[in-house]
Amino acid sequence: MIRTNAVRLAAAVATLAAVTAGGQQPTAGVAASSLPPAATLVAKYASAIGAPAMMKAPQITTRGGLTMPAAGLNATFEMVQVAPNKMRMLTTIPGVGAIQVGFDGTAGWSVDPMQGPRVLSGKELDEIREQADPRAAGRAPELFSALQTVADTTMAGEQCYMVKLTWKSGRETFDCYSGKTGLMVGSKNVQQTAMGAIPVTMTYSDYKRFGDFMVPTKMVQSMMGQQQVTTITAVEVAAAAGVVITMPAEVQALKK
Repeated sequence: MIRTNAVRLAAAVATLAAVTAGGQQPTAGVAASSLPPAATLVAKYASAIGAPAMMKAPQITTRGGLTMPAAGLNATFEMVQVAPNKMRMLTTIPGVGAIQVGFDGTAGWSVDPMQGPRVLSGKELDEIREQADPRAAGRAPELFSALQTVADTTMAGEQCYMVKLTWKSGRETFDCYSGKTGLMVGSKNVQQTAMGAIPVTMTYSDYKRFGDFMVPTKMVQSMMGQQQVTTITAVEVAAAAGVVITMPAEVQALKK
């Protein structure tokens, strides 16, 4: 969930850059029948990062920064995730303002200086609902209708197996798992944003352990002709959920 919400954060920031969209799709390098089973790769990844501990955490707070060198943007963010399926993220960009996204278990929202408050619907709502579920980060099998290994390829200079994940919502994403460590080294997906569907390629590195689980502390996103670097500086796990996540007043006003 840290990983997928970083994509959403990057997409929100990218709306400030107004550039042309671009992207690519995975291509198979060898016959699918000779590739490792997708379920085996996903299970190895979940074990490597300590997914069971992550999914049991009552509350996780993640802090860090995001840079977009080409746009001259430097931002800080704080994301709070509360079990079983609530989250909120606040991104602060000096000289620009604050970007908020969240999900309260039922409704999703976004607030940013460019588009103001919005209630998320359709594919955007489906996406943030899945991202708020802590099982998503651990790639829990029950979230998917199909898993398929589609390529033996290279991302971020490391050999990896590309796995196509079909979510029960119908959304399709691609993870690339290291053949050496089992960790996810890259991913490809189409992010739903207010600007439309945007192809996103991400790479992951600098995995660090926080308590009983690991997360990548550096994520490089390529989208819309821009490159963005997200760095995680702190991950705090609370013994009990102490934060109440509710829709901001300006978004609630839109529903009246």
